[in-house]
Amino acid sequence: MKKVIPVLFVLFSIHCSSVEQSVLENNPLSQDESNLESYLESSSSEIQFFQISQSWFQEPNGYKRNVYYKYPEKNNNSHPVAIVLHGNGGQGNKFINEFSYLTNHVIIAPQGYESSWNIGKEFSKAPDVDFIDKIITHLDKLENIDTSQISIIGSSNGAALVNQLLIDLQTKSFKTAVCLFSQLNTLQFRDGLFWSRSNSASYKYDLQMKPPIDRKILSFAGTEDTACPYYGGIGVFNYIFLNAEDVAFIWANTMGYHGNKITEPTQEFENIYKFSYLDGQLVHYKLEGAGHGFDQYYEKSKAIIKNFIEN
Repeated sequence: MKKVIPVLFVLFSIHCSSVEQSVLENNPLSQDESNLESYLESSSSEIQFFQISQSWFQEPNGYKRNVYYKYPEKNNNSHPVAIVLHGNGGQGNKFINEFSYLTNHVIIAPQGYESSWNIGKEFSKAPDVDFIDKIITHLDKLENIDTSQISIIGSSNGAALVNQLLIDLQTKSFKTAVCLFSQLNTLQFRDGLFWSRSNSASYKYDLQMKPPIDRKILSFAGTEDTACPYYGGIGVFNYIFLNAEDVAFIWANTMGYHGNKITEPTQEFENIYKFSYLDGQLVHYKLEGAGHGFDQYYEKSKAIIKNFIEN
């Protein structure tokens, strides 16, 4: 790969923001750009980027979207992939450095259009599910990557997109999802069913979906979160969120769990409670007293995420 270039480390922050079929997005015109470029901001290993071109009504003449990536230090082995999705207002080239603790992974950090991900009520109407699908396809062009083992980690608005990818994206290499501080909303799940959109420019979720059931899912939520309320209710952009513990149970049932909902979780650390279903295939962490972010639980949560996606 290319030479190493230093970068400033950026502190962690989180920004918030019936036909049964598989869907990517409505009529996206997308292609990947095969030329790879170096990006002149990096930490201990070089950040590079490639671009995916898409066209939609906000960008009818085409728009090149940056996808930043970074290899582990001093290691030429084949690595699994972690795609990390920033929150509303975030920057992929900064967010990528928050995951340096995933020392065995190639970190892929896409940039959201207008620094957001299109769930329905954001300014961006970009076809983001198709964008992620195109990124996964492009990974075959990179060196020393195990494209059969892909984890996708999202924070806030990025976690909302991870929820939608769990519903929409049929790609078998997508093995593990981590949702940080955004559970399902009532557009994505209602009346006991999962939903998607026939038109990504709309916030009307009109397609009934059947998600793949063979993935691992990890989620974190804070009980004092007002952007994505832990116990459900109206949050950011007037989305109506489900109870985070109910969401864990919904996913567990979808994945084949037939027992009762967990009402007495395991206390892992002080004020950190674990809800685990299906022998750890579906795990939810309740952060008692935390808001829309890890707050004082950041270091312990990093270790949990690392262990979950590497084992």
